[in-house]
Amino acid sequence: MSRAGAVAIDVGVVLASYSVGVALTGFLLDAIFDASLEEGTGTIASVVLLGWAALYVAVGTAIAGRTVGKAIVGLKVVTRDGRPVGPAAAVVRVVAFPLSTSLFGLGLLLVVLRRDHRALHDLVARTAVVYDWGDRQAQLPGPLTAYLRARDVA
Repeated sequence: MSRAGAVAIDVGVVLASYSVGVALTGFLLDAIFDASLEEGTGTIASVVLLGWAALYVAVGTAIAGRTVGKAIVGLKVVTRDGRPVGPAAAVVRVVAFPLSTSLFGLGLLLVVLRRDHRALHDLVARTAVVYDWGDRQAQLPGPLTAYLRARDVA
């Protein structure tokens, strides 16, 4: 469920940033060149959106081992032995992702079926997704933490 939540957040980030980019590009084209984005560019827009999504995931994974969605839910992409993912593995993971989603998502089903919870694109790229909250420990919400501390002292 964590991975699904991360994907939902990332889809929102990609769509919002793409929409802002298209609006800004349209505004600048109109202001500088007195031109506009053509209406009949559906295929081009789809290709650009997919490219933007792939770039977003590959760069986020290569630099930080995570995207915004993965960071929010506490996930990180690492190599099989726990080291940080390099740029090549991040790109291979993104390119292999369509394999996981093809054939009705059978490659994604491996996350549930495999003991190590690795999807097909993780197997191809030799990566794994792990829980990682960075340098901070997971904590209970503030009021509950204060209550439990007070209870332990008494």
